[in-house]
Amino acid sequence: MPRPPQVPRDRPVQHKRTHRHHLHGISAGTSPRRYRPRAPPVPGPAPRIRPTSDVPGAAAGEQGRRRVVTDRRPMPADSPASLLPLLRTRVDRLLATAAVLSDEEVRAPSLLPGWTNAHVLTHLARSADSRHRLLAAARSGLDLPQYADEAQRAREIEEGAGRPAAVLVDDMETALRGFLAAAGDHPADAWEVPVRWLGGGLRPVRGAVGSMLREVEVHHTDLATGHGPDRWPALLVARELRTTVQRLRDDPAAPPMTLVAVEDRVPRVVGAGAGPRVTGPAAELLGWLTGRTDGGSLAVEPPGPLPTPPVWRS
Repeated sequence: MPRPPQVPRDRPVQHKRTHRHHLHGISAGTSPRRYRPRAPPVPGPAPRIRPTSDVPGAAAGEQGRRRVVTDRRPMPADSPASLLPLLRTRVDRLLATAAVLSDEEVRAPSLLPGWTNAHVLTHLARSADSRHRLLAAARSGLDLPQYADEAQRAREIEEGAGRPAAVLVDDMETALRGFLAAAGDHPADAWEVPVRWLGGGLRPVRGAVGSMLREVEVHHTDLATGHGPDRWPALLVARELRTTVQRLRDDPAAPPMTLVAVEDRVPRVVGAGAGPRVTGPAAELLGWLTGRTDGGSLAVEPPGPLPTPPVWRS
């Protein structure tokens, strides 16, 4: 009988065995050193899922089945989906401030002429309800205006301002949480649906989230509890400064001036003719233009008084 070949003593016997890595698609006996795990998927927006009946070309009989439509384009920084986490955080801060206000403090004047803190809290609640209504209009296709008219808006604020502090805060929290929930559930492909805004006609509903963030931040300042423009988020400041400057350019009553934010040093010219150059942090410029500060920290060239901007409306 032939003898099996001898193995040199200085070389260990190599036993073939199946590695567990075959579970990952690697054949038996492949060295684990060659295995490279798959790279994680590229982060992107969550898939949009909708009935196939909403998908062009869906075959008959496919009602109720769902198809995943993935859009991996990066979301703009001011898109509703990008702004919602920030809005949730800012709502929590506002509610924490409002929760400690006493009945006496809600009757105190706010920074808004003619309004108490109770008026501000009521306005925030009804403002959230009005945007919730716009989201419902976009989803249902019904003509649900933000408000019937300006008189309805003013009446609701006056009627609600006489309530106790606890009731005011509870109402505001319910309205804000309801809006946040509706915005979080809003279909990704329904943000461009035009809805009827008060004083603005038909505009896409996507503005509901950004404008709610503005309402929360600016009116938090109006409570005069220390939440000044320097605490407004930079994203909000940049967008609202741009929007406010454009409004001033469209307003014949706006005084001529050049606004310069120290963050970018870009001259923003308003009005016709020569005017002073007003320089300062973007948040301070916006706080002054919206009437939330007196602009005392802003620099004016040539030296002199600050111009008087028109009354700001959110």
